[in-house]
Amino acid sequence: MTDNTDNPSPDRPNQKPWLIAVTGKRGSGKTHLLAGLMDFLRREGRSFDGVLAEAEGRQIPNAGAERYYLKWPLHDKSILLCERSDSGNPPYHFFEETWSEVGSWIENLQNTQPVPEIIILDELGKLEAKGEGFATYWDRIYALNPAIIIAAVREEAIDELARQFNQNFDLVIEATEDEALERLCDLTGSARDWQRIGRYGAAAGVIEISLGTILNATKIPFRGVPMSIIQAIVLFFAGNKLVRPWMVIWVSYVAAALKALSPAGSRLRPMVAIAVQGSLFGLSIRLLGWSKIGITVGAFFVGAWAGLQGFIFQYLLLGNALFDAYGELQAWISANLGLTIVSLPLLVTLYVFMIGTLSALVIGYFQWRKRPPVLLEKALTKPHKQIGRSEEPEKSWLKRLWMEYRQKAFWVPLFIVFIILLLSGSTTGELAGLSMRAVGIIAALFVILSLLKPGKWIQKLRSYGFWGPAITLERILGRGSDFKK
Repeated sequence: MTDNTDNPSPDRPNQKPWLIAVTGKRGSGKTHLLAGLMDFLRREGRSFDGVLAEAEGRQIPNAGAERYYLKWPLHDKSILLCERSDSGNPPYHFFEETWSEVGSWIENLQNTQPVPEIIILDELGKLEAKGEGFATYWDRIYALNPAIIIAAVREEAIDELARQFNQNFDLVIEATEDEALERLCDLTGSARDWQRIGRYGAAAGVIEISLGTILNATKIPFRGVPMSIIQAIVLFFAGNKLVRPWMVIWVSYVAAALKALSPAGSRLRPMVAIAVQGSLFGLSIRLLGWSKIGITVGAFFVGAWAGLQGFIFQYLLLGNALFDAYGELQAWISANLGLTIVSLPLLVTLYVFMIGTLSALVIGYFQWRKRPPVLLEKALTKPHKQIGRSEEPEKSWLKRLWMEYRQKAFWVPLFIVFIILLLSGSTTGELAGLSMRAVGIIAALFVILSLLKPGKWIQKLRSYGFWGPAITLERILGRGSDFKK
């Protein structure tokens, strides 16, 4: 299965690569760490290239060496970079022919197919902070469009280098950390997957915020059904090229985070729907693999949840009063019209099965078609800086809560159940309790979801070591390097 959504085009610039800094004092083992990473990548058969700066004549620990050589391990090449001169800042004489060799190396990479996904540089320091050294070639390195650039960086130069490159470092790893090599190996194995997840998560957010808002404005019944099918389509094409397809679950989490930032429309129920549907799809792929069966089952659950969420939501608000009201209605129709209608559980089951089957059939069609719909292609080309942003001012929490109460999905079922139970002889206390329960549940859910700020998600992900999703959310939400002011 293939799609053409990864081919760069003039209207869709390539994503900036992840920029990872390995820091530490002189002689702390930065070069040794990067050499170990290169050995790992070579054993794994990964697409990479890089250059190491090997010291010679280090007289004092944690001090500069007498001279440095640039070494290209993949090309069995080494050339003298600089020698100590005790003048200038830094106090070294750099050889121009060495930098010419660096330029030739980058030019060769430009003519290599495929271009390496991982570029390793050793090291960036005071010279680069002044716009010299490797900084001279930075635009050409970026033009290679690698998934990730890992560089040994002098601690004192990090801020200036971020300004030079107009990109903050996505992650800074101390060379002396116990699990530094393991973290680098993990990041290099997943960077391209996370970039793809970010793109499709942003596209899903674009569709939810644009088309979803339009459908909500039209008040079309069952409008959650087409939105769920569209999400299944996004998940299918997003997972199509992931090394670990079950990670497609994060596409929905990114989309839910973007929906949380939307200043207009209801957020609560769409956020829950997006997150749960993505979780069900990802779980199916995890258990059944990226296969026709796994994809079809996942798509079925996406649609099924779209049909089931409304019932679960209403039961949460109304409790057993929902069944009581339906039972009263069922008895009245039987007594006065002579008709027998199915029980509420069976009715819900039939509806859920129908929507799940529809979703699975649509994804089956796109598995055969192998090309995304125009709606998704356009969403993938939309500039990220426009996603989740709006010139409309953020509404106060009270107004946003009132918007939830104004939704027909809240007050219409409540009104119908209220009237049925009133006519069936329910007490005033029971009816008042029903209304208070519904109002209280909405308020509680609203508060809980309001506390789940995307910025806090990023902090938590980083604190627990989930660097991939943290970097992806930072970039897509405008807090990362792609949005540096």
